[in-house]
Amino acid sequence: MRILHYTLITVCSFLTALFVAWKLLLPINYGYSVFYQWLDINSHIQTFAPQNRQGKNGFEQTSAEDHHQLFADISKAINHSGEGLRELTYQADGQTRILLTDSEATHLEDVARLVDVMMPAGWVILGLWLLLVIAASVRKVPLPTLGNSVMTLIIVGLLLLVLVFAIGPHNIFRAFHELVFPPENQWFFYYQDSLMTTLMKAPDIFFAITVLWALIAVVCYLIQAAIMKVASPPPRYPAH
Repeated sequence: MRILHYTLITVCSFLTALFVAWKLLLPINYGYSVFYQWLDINSHIQTFAPQNRQGKNGFEQTSAEDHHQLFADISKAINHSGEGLRELTYQADGQTRILLTDSEATHLEDVARLVDVMMPAGWVILGLWLLLVIAASVRKVPLPTLGNSVMTLIIVGLLLLVLVFAIGPHNIFRAFHELVFPPENQWFFYYQDSLMTTLMKAPDIFFAITVLWALIAVVCYLIQAAIMKVASPPPRYPAH
């Protein structure tokens, strides 16, 4: 039973850390302002926006502030069931233009539906983790130690790194999209056909965000491990 308990609370700890980290990414706009500089997204936009083949002209005239705001608007919409995606606009040549094509909006709505499923699940797992910690503390059941938590984190991290390098980040990205999203809906867009992809310099920015997400999740996991250390009952020593 103790092995089952350890396994359940460890899995809940990992998933809770990922959930909380995702929530923490939203107020900082998923690090877009930092990655905008690191990935030189403005130059990327200046190169590919004029080549747009979908009639979305003039996006290269927009400013860095516009790019930050549009990314924030997309992020907000994804976390609110896709609301407002099809109304996103930019200014060019003195005109207001719709940002997304129908295919782009449909894809982002698919992403929003995925988030709609994952967020309630995240709250449930967070609640379950808290219940497990409280129950263990009340019933004097030992929780995973801080050392065990760190060791588990290191082992899982190494396994994930091996997996990523063995399969390849782009292959994982493609496999994830093919598995999760409806096959009839487009999810791959060339820069010349998508201001959305140009604005994000996808998939590069997704890899950067994933790394940031993982780092924040590690911090959250270590905080949870510290909480479990405090909540864990003291070891019992045999009477002499």
